[in-house]
Amino acid sequence: MIGAMFDQLFLGGLVTLVSLVFATALWWGFNEVLERTENWLRRPRHAWKYFAIMVMVVIVTMTMMSFGVWSWAIIFHQLVVFPTLEEAVYYSLVAYTTLGLGDVVVPHEQRLLGGMTGANGFLMFGLMTAMLTDTLRHIRRVQHQLRD
Repeated sequence: MIGAMFDQLFLGGLVTLVSLVFATALWWGFNEVLERTENWLRRPRHAWKYFAIMVMVVIVTMTMMSFGVWSWAIIFHQLVVFPTLEEAVYYSLVAYTTLGLGDVVVPHEQRLLGGMTGANGFLMFGLMTAMLTDTLRHIRRVQHQLRD
């Protein structure tokens, strides 16, 4: 019983760590792109450039979230927690977004993994909010030629 609990916590911590490292690497790459576009961002016609950057931010954040959801879904499917991959993806998405509808639940034996899924999503949404805010601030400062 205790061993299974630590196994779940270890696995959940590992999936969360991989998810956060992937998100950090993806965001680092996006920031590299942003730095290379600073001269372009400074030139007039800011509105459509702002829109283009925002679309890129949405794509990056959706990629981060999708990676996290799919990572958990694959773990649940490999552990045969759910009978189908679709059900594993559905549960992972609902738990990751901390929606918790309750129509699909993990068996009692794996309930710690369900909680870890929600915690991972909660951390990721906080990280994505910080990244989005930082990007908006950076773009505005570059366009108004202010220093960071």
